[in-house]
Amino acid sequence: MCAISFVYRLNEHVKDHDLLPTNQSAYRQFHSCESALLRLVNDILDWMEHQEVTAMIAVDLSAAFDTVDHSILIKVLEYQYGVNGTALKWIDSYLRPRSCRVNVSSTTSSERQLECSVPQGSCLGPWLYLVYAGTLFDIIPPSITVYGFADDHTANKRFVPTLTNEMDAIRDLQDCAVHINTWMNSNKLKMNNAKTEFILFGSRHQLSKCQTKEIIICGDVIKSKTCIRYLGAFLDETLNFKDHITKKCKTAMMNYYKIKCIRSYLSKEATETLVLSLVISHLDYCNVILFGISQTDLYKLQRIQNMCAKLVLNRSKYDSAKQALFDLHWLPIKARITFKILTYMYNCHVGNAPSYLINLLNPQVSKRSLRSSESSIGCYAVPYNKKKTFSDRSFSTIGPKLWNELGTNVRNSESLDTFKCRLKTLYFENYFELF
Repeated sequence: MCAISFVYRLNEHVKDHDLLPTNQSAYRQFHSCESALLRLVNDILDWMEHQEVTAMIAVDLSAAFDTVDHSILIKVLEYQYGVNGTALKWIDSYLRPRSCRVNVSSTTSSERQLECSVPQGSCLGPWLYLVYAGTLFDIIPPSITVYGFADDHTANKRFVPTLTNEMDAIRDLQDCAVHINTWMNSNKLKMNNAKTEFILFGSRHQLSKCQTKEIIICGDVIKSKTCIRYLGAFLDETLNFKDHITKKCKTAMMNYYKIKCIRSYLSKEATETLVLSLVISHLDYCNVILFGISQTDLYKLQRIQNMCAKLVLNRSKYDSAKQALFDLHWLPIKARITFKILTYMYNCHVGNAPSYLINLLNPQVSKRSLRSSESSIGCYAVPYNKKKTFSDRSFSTIGPKLWNELGTNVRNSESLDTFKCRLKTLYFENYFELF
C-alpha cells in the first residue's frame, strides 16, 4: 500500500511540474506503445511528404532494470525531481538493503547484497526506471528527435538526400549514439549494439539517392535494414506496412486454426472471447498507423476477420461474411482503423492524450462570422500540402479531416464511452445501410 501511495504522489508531482521527458511514453496516463508509434510514423510521413529521408537508430539496452544504481537513483530523485526528507528516506529504505541467492540443483549460494536494480514486476519499479533514465533526453542534440518507451528508444535525423546532407546526418546520428553510450556508461547502463538497429525511411525515389549501407556506433558496424521491429510493429523503409500485415496475419491465422480445432467443444460466447483475444487483437494492434494501406493489404486483414465471424457463429465458409459481421455487431477492418483514429482525436480534443499528439492539432479559426461557421466549432485545421502523397496518411492530416466530417452531436459527446457508442452506431449504420 505504501508503494502504491508513493507512486500516486510521485505521478502527481511529476505531472504538476512537467518533469518527465515529453517523448517518453511508458507507464504514463494516456500514453501507450500505440501513441508512441502514432507520433513516430506521423513525423516520418510528414518528412517524406517534404522529400526528406529519415535516418533512425533503434537503441537496445541490456537488462536495463537490473543495472539501475541505487546511489545514482537517489541523487536523481533529490536533485532532478525535488524528492527529499521523509519521502527520500522511505524510497532509500525500499531499495536498500536488498539481497539475493541463487539456487542450482538444490544447492543455494550464499547471500549477497544488491547495490543495483529496481523490481520490474512491482508498481514502483517501472516509475523509478523512468526517473532514472529521464536525464538521457537532456543530452540529445536539438537536431535529433528521440522517442522512448521505457528502455526502447529511437533517435531520428531527417535530411534532404544529397551526398553532403547524408554524410552530415549520419555523422550527427553517430555522434548522438556516442553521447548516449557515454551517458549510459556513467549511469551504469549498457547499450546492446548487437541488437541496436539502423534503417533509412523515405520514398523509393528519395531512398535511391542514398548511399549509406551501414553506420558505426561505438566501434561496432550496424548494417542498414529494410524493416525493423519496434514496440511490436514492423516498420519497413517506405512505411507501406506490408511486412507488418504479413507478420500479423501469420500469427492471427495460426491462432485461428487452433481455435477452429476445438470449436465443436466451445459455446458461441467462449469462441467469441477466444477469437477476440487471440486473433482479432493481432489485427487491431496499432491499427491506427495503417490508415491508407493498399486495398490488397486491407483485404488480407478483412479476410481473416470474415473467417473469424463465421467461426464464432459456426457458419459455412460459403455463407455471407457481411451477414456474420452484422449479427455479431463487428465493424469491418477499415472502419476499425478510422474508429481508432477518431478515438485518439476525441482524447486530444478533451485533453486526455499525450502532449506530443495534442500539439499536432490546431483549432480551426473561421475568418468570417457567418451562421454556417457555428458548425465548425470544435473542428481542427487540416494542414495544406500540395501533393499529399504521404501526409494524407499521417495523423496530423487525416485526424482533423475525419473529425471535421463528424456531426456535432458525436464530437460534443460528454464522455469517451458515449463518443465510442455514437461513433460505432454511425459507422455501423453507414456500412450496413444497403444490407
